[in-house]
Amino acid sequence: FFQGGLSMSIRKIAALLLTSSLIFSVMFIGQDTTMAQAYMSHADVRLQVIESGKKYMGTPYEFGSDRSSTRTFDCSAFVKRAFEEGAGITLPSNSRTQADYVKKIGKTTTNWKQLNPGDIMFFMSYKGNDRSNYANIDKSKQRITHNGIYLGNGEILHTYSIESGGVRIDRIEDKHGEYRFVFGGSA
Repeated sequence: FFQGGLSMSIRKIAALLLTSSLIFSVMFIGQDTTMAQAYMSHADVRLQVIESGKKYMGTPYEFGSDRSSTRTFDCSAFVKRAFEEGAGITLPSNSRTQADYVKKIGKTTTNWKQLNPGDIMFFMSYKGNDRSNYANIDKSKQRITHNGIYLGNGEILHTYSIESGGVRIDRIEDKHGEYRFVFGGSA
């Protein structure tokens, strides 16, 4: 699915989340801090989702894996498990129904650069490695075939094939993952 890249450490993710939380909090000095506190707790939950997912690094891929097991994962089982353990959120079972769930919440974007660490990324089918393979495609009408957890800094935590080595971190920028990206958002 993706070629390997440098992985973002939990420490960097925590710093990114803390920085964005502090900036947001400063905006509310002298005002009702309920919104700032809610945002900061949301950032903490996002970090917990990422940490929960990272503990499964290298877990083998299996299409249609058993949702009650952690011995193998397909992409949606992996995302489901990370959100259950990290945030106490029970997502639907497959990438398409998870996409519908996130859309219903309404906090989505079609620009992956606007995502926050801990958001779920949704992708269409693979059509090749070149950007031109995805030109003139109305992505909003494409079937969701893959998902993963955005880490920030152009990285995704996901699993996609037996050959990939299981749960892993990859860069998406200027790769077919960027071209296949349909939308993403928070759960």
